[in-house]
Amino acid sequence: MKTTAALLLGLAVATRFCAAQLPLSTLIVPVPTQGSVFTSTVSACETVPAFAVVGVPNGTFFPGTTTIYLPPQASAATSTFIDSENNLTEVVIVSPLPGSCAAISLPDDATATVDPSAAGPSSSSSAGACPLEGCSAAVDKSAQRVISLINEVAIASQNLQAVAKQIGSKRDRGLEPRFDPLTDVVPPLKDIAATLTFGLPTIKSLPAFPPGCDSDTIVVALIDFVRIHQALLNVLIGRAGLLSSSPILVEDTDAVEKFPNPIGTAIAGALRAIETGVDALAFSLIGLVPTRKPCLKQQQASIDGTLKDAIDAYQS
Repeated sequence: MKTTAALLLGLAVATRFCAAQLPLSTLIVPVPTQGSVFTSTVSACETVPAFAVVGVPNGTFFPGTTTIYLPPQASAATSTFIDSENNLTEVVIVSPLPGSCAAISLPDDATATVDPSAAGPSSSSSAGACPLEGCSAAVDKSAQRVISLINEVAIASQNLQAVAKQIGSKRDRGLEPRFDPLTDVVPPLKDIAATLTFGLPTIKSLPAFPPGCDSDTIVVALIDFVRIHQALLNVLIGRAGLLSSSPILVEDTDAVEKFPNPIGTAIAGALRAIETGVDALAFSLIGLVPTRKPCLKQQQASIDGTLKDAIDAYQS
């Protein structure tokens, strides 16, 4: 298939660095193989170091729209790719999360894609209850503490998507690194739950935010997290059935019920911990942003439903 890049916008971020600066952490953004390599740098902010964003043409052409979320100090950009033979278009949107600056640790190969239509307000009542955008440039420090916590678990959820897609996949022995869900998927899920558990006390002591910039930006951050985490959960749900072919399961149905797959049990347990953390986060945000209670409850109900589906998929 002949695919040509009709428009490729690099991530436009102006930076200045001295020659002696240490190597930067790198975020790899896959683009269709017929695209062009690009490199950009997200500037350092406050105590957060700069990091590089590299577009690598090793991805697959997927018609439609794909959104890749970056920390709030990054800049937005859009790249469009066109398959002229089949009259198909792929649009890649790079979208910064709400806030002004966030201390988010990025792995060397942090890549993921998110379907922007997978979650978020959809009904007319939800659209009216939820703010459409925040005002990141004017967020105060207290609100930024809340936003940074939400962004941290959002980025962690996005980073885990690529790993989750390997559940149940078969690899040629000796040719690829060994993949084990018990070490590659379960610990990162537990880390998300732990981040919420240990981060919530730091925001519970804050006073409620009045209507306006700070409260709206906090809610927008939660909406983004729900969208990103639901994308991860949908990947997990889609891969759950592949565990049935695992050699640790026995063929006898009664025996399977007596000895459930330990991988599924571990993933379900980690998801239940996240469910507890997400509910606690939602209740805390309702106290901090009482004027947006209807929207926050809608987001909680939405992600709780997807979490329940994911837990059921792995504990059944």
